[in-house]
Amino acid sequence: MRRLGLLLLLLLFASTATAATIRGTKGADLIVGTPASDHIVAGAGNDLVQVAFGATDSVDCGAGFDIVSADATDKVASNCEIVSRRLSVDPYQNADSQHETAVEPDSFAWGGTVVAAFQVGRRAAGAASNIGTAVSRDDGRTWTRALLPGTTGNASPPGPELAASDPSVTYDAVHGVWIVSTLTIEANFSHVYTARSTDGLHWSAPVDAADGPLLDKDWITCDNGTTSPFHGRFYLEYTDDDKNITVSQFSTDGGLTWSPPVKAGAVLVGTQPVVQPNGTLVVVAGDYRDERALSGSMIALRSTDGGATFATFTVSDLQAADNSPMRAISLPSLEADSNGTIYATWSDCRFRPGCSQNDLVLSTSTDGMTWSAPVRVTSGADAFIPGLAADPSHPGHLAVVYAHYYGTCSKAPCLLGISLVQSLDGGKTWSTPQRLDAQPFSTNWIPRSEGGRMVGDYFSTSYAGSRVVPVFALATSMLNGRFREAIFATSLRALG
Repeated sequence: MRRLGLLLLLLLFASTATAATIRGTKGADLIVGTPASDHIVAGAGNDLVQVAFGATDSVDCGAGFDIVSADATDKVASNCEIVSRRLSVDPYQNADSQHETAVEPDSFAWGGTVVAAFQVGRRAAGAASNIGTAVSRDDGRTWTRALLPGTTGNASPPGPELAASDPSVTYDAVHGVWIVSTLTIEANFSHVYTARSTDGLHWSAPVDAADGPLLDKDWITCDNGTTSPFHGRFYLEYTDDDKNITVSQFSTDGGLTWSPPVKAGAVLVGTQPVVQPNGTLVVVAGDYRDERALSGSMIALRSTDGGATFATFTVSDLQAADNSPMRAISLPSLEADSNGTIYATWSDCRFRPGCSQNDLVLSTSTDGMTWSAPVRVTSGADAFIPGLAADPSHPGHLAVVYAHYYGTCSKAPCLLGISLVQSLDGGKTWSTPQRLDAQPFSTNWIPRSEGGRMVGDYFSTSYAGSRVVPVFALATSMLNGRFREAIFATSLRALG
């Protein structure tokens, strides 16, 4: 610990005028770069290297198994085993947001292309300055970023009555378009907007799909099943808190126009839609009995007629531990594999004595009506905010990225980490968790939000080719009163 402390102290006083060469030791090091351009030469051990949020750095990891968090333009040698790249940059200065922050990513892959969307400039009162996007055309290895135009009026800076939240992204193979849906809050009114793109980088002006006083938690998916009678149909799901209902809409023209709203069920939170190969639409969301979503049920809404009518089924009861000081609502993450098996995961404390901490649990269904009893995905650290993916080429191959505490969080601030697990047998067994964060980050380094400190209500994972691409949040210590928290992604070899 003394050696590590001296190393970090040297980094604190490294020159910001010229590139600093920082060398590790033969042991395992945590190396944190400076705001200047650094040349990192890690030692022979299993090193952790955090050089994001600086100038252009170069990293040589050497021998050992090394984990690096880096900016998009940093030069990272091939001897670094896990490299997470920063996707988001917060360009805004509006006083009602916390800069630099980005939270709540979603992602979708089609072939080797991955598109991610996320909030940029998170406000403590809710929502953000705008929605950022990033696209990778090489299985998640390199990325190009953008911002949605017109979603928050394209103001510079956005005003306090103009904010965006809950981004979701999908792809329509019939029309060849990507769509990002987002909730926009404007002067005590809300819209669900959709933006279209043919390349995942350049986005259209937003289409106003829905509006109302209290819309929330939108999500979008597309029926890309070649044998489905609804092939090429987008589905948009959200909650209308003013009417106390869950709402569904669809588009058959690539998101240019949307059907009238249909009541899909009672008011639920965190809608997650998937489409089975036969065209059956299944939406899973939470029905909570308390404000912190610590008890209640996971509910499935099922439609076999293209989103015209829905039936309601129970997935499972919910038992969750409080993750204070984090805002970490026990929302579901939902995927379907190419065989049509549906997988739902969420954070739950049923397997812990006294419901003391959360694991991720998994329930499955072949029809959206009957669901298996939840089983454990994780059993170590207190786990929350899962982002689930199902491999489109290999039925039963799953991956989940998630946040967790390092140690027990009994008093803030606490330390957060990010890990990924994979399964080759439909969730019966799981790999040892793979750490993704190079630097454990304090809950004080992430933005405030209603309900606690926040990295997002969702994370995301996508399969791209033979790779698995988790998208998540990381942070390092604040600098000159400004946050340094952002969305990151890494590209890993998929098991099997």
